[in-house]
Amino acid sequence: MSVDYAFKTEHLTRSFSGFKAVSDVTIEIPVGGVRTIIGPNGAGKTTFFNLLSGLLPPSSGKIFFDGKDITNLEPYKRARMGLARSFQITNIFAKLTVYENVRLAVQAVHDGTASFFFPSRTKMGDLAGKTESILDDIGLTSVANGLAENLSHGDQRRLEIGLVLARDPKVLLLDEPLAGMSPTETHATVELIVRIAPGRTILLVEHDIDVIMAISTTITVLQTGQILAVGTPLEIRTNEAVQRAYLGGHV
Repeated sequence: MSVDYAFKTEHLTRSFSGFKAVSDVTIEIPVGGVRTIIGPNGAGKTTFFNLLSGLLPPSSGKIFFDGKDITNLEPYKRARMGLARSFQITNIFAKLTVYENVRLAVQAVHDGTASFFFPSRTKMGDLAGKTESILDDIGLTSVANGLAENLSHGDQRRLEIGLVLARDPKVLLLDEPLAGMSPTETHATVELIVRIAPGRTILLVEHDIDVIMAISTTITVLQTGQILAVGTPLEIRTNEAVQRAYLGGHV
């Protein structure tokens, strides 16, 4: 039976030495669109991501993904269900070429191995075709033969998204994908996010308010580990509680 939410949490809480980083969060995140989570530093955004992806167990509460209780499910099993995540710190193979990075990710998914030179079951042409398709999607075809360590910061972040896309995830968690980027890099990465959004649910943690308002389907505002507001960009921009919390609306 299909469900109309990607994630649902019930009274989700995570404490650290008595401090509640996420506190009693009950929310449904609908399928499809770009669903952005915002809030000041310490609001619980990354902890919430870590709970959804399985990197942290909750202190209490439940997490449902695609209609199934995944509260105690290991991260790799969540990945097999169609959940993928990128991190604040870029995670790529710096000493390999851009092509090799994507090819390894594609092969690991389709072959169950991570051997670049000895694919076991999947045809070489299938691997190459998928790899080239992802490189085209992330706009790195022209630098495919260069070392990943030589890419700009923005291109490295887009490469990391490409590695995640190799899994063809239903739900993609992006944790501050625009952090540290130049305006040009930001524009290219925003275009990438918009391009890969159709047919997926993208859950995004981001601070760039102009980007958030431009691309988000809905916005969830966290404050001290709790939900302050949920709504469309217009609803959040005009929400009095958000305006008070963020000093004149600067979220």
